[in-house]
Amino acid sequence: MVVGVLTPRGADQRFGSIILETQSDFSHIRIREKGPIRSLLFVDKNGVEQCQSSINIEAPAEHQLGYTKSLFASLLYHYPQNRVLIVGLGGGGMVQFLNFTFPTMRVEAVEIDPVVVSLAAEYFKTQPGPLVKIHTADVFDFLEEEHGRYDVIYMDAFLQPPANSPLEEKTRRLKTVNFLTSLQTHLAPDGLVAFNIIPAESEAKDNLAAIKEAFASTFTFNVPGTGNLVIIACKQETTATSTQLLERAERLDDSLALDFSFRDIATSLKQP
Repeated sequence: MVVGVLTPRGADQRFGSIILETQSDFSHIRIREKGPIRSLLFVDKNGVEQCQSSINIEAPAEHQLGYTKSLFASLLYHYPQNRVLIVGLGGGGMVQFLNFTFPTMRVEAVEIDPVVVSLAAEYFKTQPGPLVKIHTADVFDFLEEEHGRYDVIYMDAFLQPPANSPLEEKTRRLKTVNFLTSLQTHLAPDGLVAFNIIPAESEAKDNLAAIKEAFASTFTFNVPGTGNLVIIACKQETTATSTQLLERAERLDDSLALDFSFRDIATSLKQP
């Protein structure tokens, strides 16, 4: 979920005033507000903030962060998506976008921190509904059980937590080849996993190698204006030329008319 690291002053300028500050068993959390946009940030022991989510309370389906748009490169490889799992809730921007854009899609999210789940409901209006389930659980344990098959798993909890964080060891378990391979038992036959990665992190190179080892095909997309990469990892061997991706992107742009361009996402594909 982390999209940037900011000093308190930098966070104040970008994300506005603090409206809530609390400590959970896992994280020191702040919520900031600037106009209609609220942001959930984690604070490390040095007071440096990492933005987890930003949501326009008046228009919650709009994207405020570049990496969440790029995660939907998944739609270039699997469309439509009927059932998805989001790992890591934050404020719930992805849940709200999918619920609004695809009202018949079954959306599930799993979040380890009950405080985050509570804050998402109270401050960001992210709540369960007829086709939305929010599980409060460690995803490592959650996926030990049978939950059916997903078209896509969005791994939005794959980044490196602060050193000595209670999440450090729990997150590391999600990055092994064994776990990544086991994810595929929860996917539909043509399912995929979308990862958000920051290459500057010390473990990123090993994490990328593990993803490529575990999955039949992987595709890497730059996230414009950020240091993030999005990895689309397919259960089955998959090929798509740049021309084919652009054709798919144009069809999605024409049919969905969103606040971002799939053509822009398609052109950000990194060549092998």
